[in-house]
Amino acid sequence: MDFSDVFWILVIWVPLILLWGFALVDLFASRHSGLAKALWAIAILFLPVIGVILYFALRPTDDDYNRASGIQTTAGNPDDLARLSDMNQRGLLEDSEYARIVSSMYK
Repeated sequence: MDFSDVFWILVIWVPLILLWGFALVDLFASRHSGLAKALWAIAILFLPVIGVILYFALRPTDDDYNRASGIQTTAGNPDDLARLSDMNQRGLLEDSEYARIVSSMYK
C-alpha cells in the first residue's frame, strides 16, 4: 500500500462512510413514519452518495414539525401552552412530544 492509496482512503472513503453512517443514525432518530424511514434507508443504502446528499438536503427540522402542527415555542405564552394541552388531550400530540415542547418553552 503506497501513499496514494492511503491518501484516497483518508480523503475520500472515510468521510463518505462517516456521512453514510450519520445519515442512517439521523434517519432512525427522526420522526419520519415507518414507510418514509424504509424508503429513505433504501435510498441511502443503494445510492450512498446521492441518497445521503438528498436526505440531508430534504430532511425536515424540528422547526418544520412544529410549524406543521401550528406550535410556536416562545417562552411564557399561555395561549401556546393551552393549545398544546388541548392537542395532547385530543390525541394529536403524544405525551413525550408534549413534554419535550413544554420543557423547551421554559428553559
